[in-house]
Amino acid sequence: MGDKKSHQRQPKPSSDEGYWDCSVCTFRNSAEAFKCMMCDVRKGTSTREEKAGSLTSNWSSPIG
Repeated sequence: MGDKKSHQRQPKPSSDEGYWDCSVCTFRNSAEAFKCMMCDVRKGTSTREEKAGSLTSNWSSPIG
């Protein structure tokens, strides 16, 4: 059981700096871009479903 430095997390390579990956289409955009160059989605947009009630309210069945 020796000292193993391989278990420590390494910082990201400098080649990844200055870019962000679109959460919708996964295109790699420059850090300066405020929206995706491929699909026009804003930087930081989540792909999670909207909160309950936003879309599901249209699916309620009529009473009667």
